[in-house]
Amino acid sequence: MPNLEQLNDRLRTLSELAGRLIQSLQAGQADSQLAQTFLALWRETVRAEAVLDLFREVERERQENETLVEISMRLSSSSAIEDVLHNILDSLRRVVNFAAAGIFVYNRDLGQIEIDMLVGYEGSEREKLYKKFQEGVRLGQGIVGTVIQTGQSVYDADVRVDARYIPARAGTMSELAVPILVRGEVIGALNLEADHTDAFSDRDLKSLTAFASHAGVAVERARTDRLRQHSRRIQEEIELARRIQLSFLPRSMPEFPPFDLAGVNLPSSEVGGDYFDFIPITETDMGVVIGDATGHGVGAALLMANFRACLRIESRNNFAIRTILGKVNDYLFETSLPDSYVTAVYGVLDRRNGIFSYANAGHNPPLLFRRDGRVERLDVGGLILGVFSNVSHEETAVALEPGDLILFYTDGVTEALDSRAVEFSVERLIGIVEKNRSRSAREILQGIMHEVRQFQSSEQSQDDLTLSIIKYD
Repeated sequence: MPNLEQLNDRLRTLSELAGRLIQSLQAGQADSQLAQTFLALWRETVRAEAVLDLFREVERERQENETLVEISMRLSSSSAIEDVLHNILDSLRRVVNFAAAGIFVYNRDLGQIEIDMLVGYEGSEREKLYKKFQEGVRLGQGIVGTVIQTGQSVYDADVRVDARYIPARAGTMSELAVPILVRGEVIGALNLEADHTDAFSDRDLKSLTAFASHAGVAVERARTDRLRQHSRRIQEEIELARRIQLSFLPRSMPEFPPFDLAGVNLPSSEVGGDYFDFIPITETDMGVVIGDATGHGVGAALLMANFRACLRIESRNNFAIRTILGKVNDYLFETSLPDSYVTAVYGVLDRRNGIFSYANAGHNPPLLFRRDGRVERLDVGGLILGVFSNVSHEETAVALEPGDLILFYTDGVTEALDSRAVEFSVERLIGIVEKNRSRSAREILQGIMHEVRQFQSSEQSQDDLTLSIIKYD
């Protein structure tokens, strides 16, 4: 098979023979032998050129296959996905001539297209393109958006006459984009730009499609890695929030006869801002609090930690419950983020006189079970804490007698859902307490928690379950 140098020699010989033939014809002396030599060499040259074209195609396919094998090996290794994507675009240059390229991914959650990788763009051009996509490029917008929407390749031989083209590079004249598919689903597009019109061929389209399939594997792996990292961060946040929450829950229940005190917190998979506490104030007075911070995770846990710290400080500096809650409210209002608040009940149990004084700041009303069977709801108070400044709360006092019981709870208890999305309800909670009220405070709580866990469905999203009890023995 002739090589390129031999083919060039033949072309020079043909040129010389053609010149001699023209001279003989102009002289009126046709040289048949020279003409036959020219035709024979011309046929050999045409065949040789066709063979070389075939050779070039085979060589291009060989190089493309080698490059794809190299990319496959990188994909199966521990190489960073960003390096693999760069390698895909750099390797593509070996088989396709282009000036700039980009890998674009469709974010289904946001409903817009995002840039995953760019090469060949100057700093200002890159910044301009990123800004355009950050502002929002949706399905059907631009050539890339059209490819992702339709799942069909687009070849724009002259972008100057195509209204779909989103200008980013001053020199771009033609563009070729193919869809990136993963298991038959379009997840993005691989896009090439060139600095002259009609720059790409059918062969380029075939090559780009092959490279796009590998880009799809890399992008999917990157997406899986990001989801895994996100899940790990969420789990770490949950664990941190749980540690924060556990740090301010009582490690043991205080002895405060003739009252039996107990409390429990059962965390959900997504930690909330539930809190209960018993705060010794004097020999005869015990602070009692239950609260629930808005939200979940570390934010809710930190908000409740602020509430707890401020409440403990103020409960030792002031005796009036309305004053304590007023100072706590103003502190949360000044230090918390917008839309952050705490619902709480704070009270003081006076064991010498058998009196419970309290104020309810927008929390689920505690239930006072009288020994004669009546159930009262402790709902005197005022607004939630941390939303408005200078809020005042009304406080009141209830006299307790032996046999009485006060149950404090968060909405995670009464709003627990079964498989039919039916709530546990306050009525069901009352029934369980009435059935178990002869038991100790700790045993009553265990009975409630058992019933709630039996009731709630694992398929429903659940909140923390937090309860505490004052039982007058």
